Amino acid sequence: MKSIPNSPSRHQPYSHRFPHKGVLPEGCYYTLTWGISYDFGGMTTVALERSSAFARQDNRRIDILTLSTELKHQDRERELRDEGRIDRRVRLHNIWKDLTSWPDRKLRRMVGTSALDHTAVGDVLDRTGSEWTEFRRDSGETDLQVDRYHDRGTLLLSDRLDMNKRGQRGGRRISLFDRNRNIIAQWSTARALYQSWLDVVIGSKPSYLISDSPFAGGLVFDYRRDSVILCQVVHTHILSKPGGGNFGELDPGQIRYVSNLDSFDLVTTLTDQQRDDMGEAELSSGKIRTVPNLTEDLDGDPTAPRVREHGAMIARLVSEKRVEHAIRAIAKASAHAPGITLGVYGEGDERTELTDLIECLGVADSVRLHGHTPGAKENFHTSAFSLLTSRYEGQPLAILESMSAGCIPIGYAVDYGPADIIDDGINGFLVPVGDVDALSEAILRFLAMPEDSVREMRRAAVARASDYFEAPIVQRWGKVLAERSFEPIVHLEHLRAVLSEATVDGQHVEIAVGVKGLEGRAPDDIYISWKSRTGNFYGRVAAEFDGNVVRAAIPISRLSSIPAGYIDFSVDLVSGRSFNRARIMSKNSSISATSEVLKLYTTKHGNFSGQILLIQ
Repeated sequence: MKSIPNSPSRHQPYSHRFPHKGVLPEGCYYTLTWGISYDFGGMTTVALERSSAFARQDNRRIDILTLSTELKHQDRERELRDEGRIDRRVRLHNIWKDLTSWPDRKLRRMVGTSALDHTAVGDVLDRTGSEWTEFRRDSGETDLQVDRYHDRGTLLLSDRLDMNKRGQRGGRRISLFDRNRNIIAQWSTARALYQSWLDVVIGSKPSYLISDSPFAGGLVFDYRRDSVILCQVVHTHILSKPGGGNFGELDPGQIRYVSNLDSFDLVTTLTDQQRDDMGEAELSSGKIRTVPNLTEDLDGDPTAPRVREHGAMIARLVSEKRVEHAIRAIAKASAHAPGITLGVYGEGDERTELTDLIECLGVADSVRLHGHTPGAKENFHTSAFSLLTSRYEGQPLAILESMSAGCIPIGYAVDYGPADIIDDGINGFLVPVGDVDALSEAILRFLAMPEDSVREMRRAAVARASDYFEAPIVQRWGKVLAERSFEPIVHLEHLRAVLSEATVDGQHVEIAVGVKGLEGRAPDDIYISWKSRTGNFYGRVAAEFDGNVVRAAIPISRLSSIPAGYIDFSVDLVSGRSFNRARIMSKNSSISATSEVLKLYTTKHGNFSGQILLIQ
């Protein structure tokens, strides 16, 4: 039994510069995201605003950690502070800023995960200029090696990506050097490098690390330290095609962390409905909590005069936002109520198509694409209504900002969020998903309302938005984080799962698996999980365990929706903060039946798998 190192007492006092208010549990707080671009969207906005709200509400320092190389030469902390995006107590860290500025004595705190290969020194590329990066690429411009340098020109790191066969991408070796070109440490994955950096930055004090992006979650799901409470925020729908039930294919950008949710101490969704849907799919063993996004108090005045026909929309110009629906709805409504205008604030790769649509519909005087506009939400103060036409949402921040400013939201009732926030006809309008005619009719219905009724609706919108202001939301964060424990994390190094029997009938796959190596630890929950080798299908079902044998029945319907191909089975065990997964070993003699949908078999490596058959 191996316990993850570092297990300080949760209540261990330590010195700090700020007298905290006790809203959040004591500890250090970190927000993790990949980068902060100049045209960032709602997910980054939420991360920045939550970090600043933590700082304000609990009078504490918050560190935002980033991994993108693009931030190496940017002063985003100063820029964001000058724009009023972050509180003075919020600091930004970037791995590449740190590594290129740290002295050798601090670089040596980076712990590698691979045995040192000193031949890496001979692979270093000749430096051809003053840039901090040198590349070696193949004929198709695919990176085969990337070497990085300190600002003063000494070698920092060599990342070779063709270790299996030179000239052909495959296999990796990342080498970190001191300023005398001695190898400090090596890693075989970027994920391992990032986690070593996190160890240095976070240290051993009790800490809370909140991952805000799916990509970042896929990099840290196995970052398990006794002293770090690891949290993943689910900002959006996890399925590639929302609306088809809760057991469909996962979004390719989400599968790595979603298939390892029990590795996190806490997973937060923005709505109860998404928490319930993920619970139905048994993706987590009771670790999911609802914590909505917060919104700024925009101090909307319900009585302030506004041009009733003037609308605003904050959305990236990308397919999932369906801005073309908003344009078509304005065109339809304008035929009955001339003078309607809509300002769209956001940028994206569909700008050209949307511009052409505006011209085609003849609404150039009615719809204007403003592009990315800092402080775009201020337009909600002077707009009478706002539109939301997304295919899906986690929890639409634009709706909350609109309501906070007293601007009436009109939107599709998509998963998730709008229906949780808007009471149709009371503080906004909900229309059927994808129904442009209904959207247009809702706009006209709003325009026809008496002014007294509109003012009452504005008051209700502002009141509803106040439920999401930072004080109550930070208090909610404090409550769910306080439920977490810093108990030791256990990795079962000798865990083994061996198939005893597998049968298939018309309804279920019946599986019995012997489990060894628990080292006296009875799991709180146990599951049989599976993952497809092609596509992004993942699922699991709860199993029964008598202390020796795990038994589960997988509905054939859960597997038959997977396209023809192969799936692999594992056993998942959850005990407190500990999550252990073991691939199921098998022999063909343990498999007694298959079906026309599924063929069970033992791989050449002795593991239990299945083949989804193509039914003609």
